[in-house]
Amino acid sequence: MTDNGLTTTLETIRDDTSENETMTVEDLINALNSRGYGPLLIGPALITVLPTGAIPGIPAICAILIILVSIQILLRRTSPWMPKRIKSVSFSRKKFIQGLNKIKPYTQKIDALIYPRLEFLIGHEIQPLIAIFCIIMSVGIIILGWIPFLAMLPASGVLFMGLGLSARDGLFISISFAIMLSSLIALYFMWSNIFSGA
Repeated sequence: MTDNGLTTTLETIRDDTSENETMTVEDLINALNSRGYGPLLIGPALITVLPTGAIPGIPAICAILIILVSIQILLRRTSPWMPKRIKSVSFSRKKFIQGLNKIKPYTQKIDALIYPRLEFLIGHEIQPLIAIFCIIMSVGIIILGWIPFLAMLPASGVLFMGLGLSARDGLFISISFAIMLSSLIALYFMWSNIFSGA
């Protein structure tokens, strides 16, 4: 099990943020900043997948955060920068903790499967492609985020991508690409239905 796995990332967010009714994006960044870019992708993706993702506007904010992180992966920055307006956005800490408690048995099972392998898919030359795919999936989250829980599909792709980066697990990167492809297909059919019905 990796120290940057799902369970550890969730517990880091829980333990290293203030025990208020709400949690801000700045709290999230401060909790995960020292753990690299992988957890910074995992954090907002998890918030979208958990019940907090049903709060109107939260998927879009998380998507913007993922885009900003991905751009900085492209620029090869050593530490992330976020605008103050994004940092000040808050969401329910209670819903996050409730979601954490519900999925923890499942995240522990996923963590048990993560370990370094197929590391050629994690190389520096691949990371710009990873960042670009995360940006594309973030656009999908924004588009689908206004339909409750539908944004979970592209967010899951980013989640697995973050896990792969954190654990240097190329298999999870491959799974992420498959999820992202499914998300693009879902977006295509959704838009086709909208325009065919117009």
